Amino acid sequence: MSGIAIGLFFGLGLLLSLVGAIWGLVQAFQEDVVWGLLYFFVPFAGYVFYAKKWSNLKIRKTFLIQCAGLFLFLLGSITTAIFAPRVSPNVDPGSNEQSPSASPSDFNTSPSPKLSPAPKPKPSP
Repeated sequence: MSGIAIGLFFGLGLLLSLVGAIWGLVQAFQEDVVWGLLYFFVPFAGYVFYAKKWSNLKIRKTFLIQCAGLFLFLLGSITTAIFAPRVSPNVDPGSNEQSPSASPSDFNTSPSPKLSPAPKPKPSP
């Protein structure tokens, strides 16, 4: 059941964020071509656009849709962190064996054998 909720949160959050971002881009171009180019190319220019045009109800609604999408996406992340199964990939759930340790003491620390240099070829007359 939690897998369905996680998928819905992620999917709906991503959809709302994308729709809000595209709708905001269209609104920025409708206001002015410069705003549209800034919204598209300059990071965080969209937030400046929303702050300056906050009195316009349609533009405010677009920003709130993006925020709702981000909230659902984060809710999906939190749900994943809380309800995800915690099974180690190397151990069967019914097994009493421990998984192999990756501590440095398990590795071979003996020095590698020294190789003798290759013989030099004899010069030909």
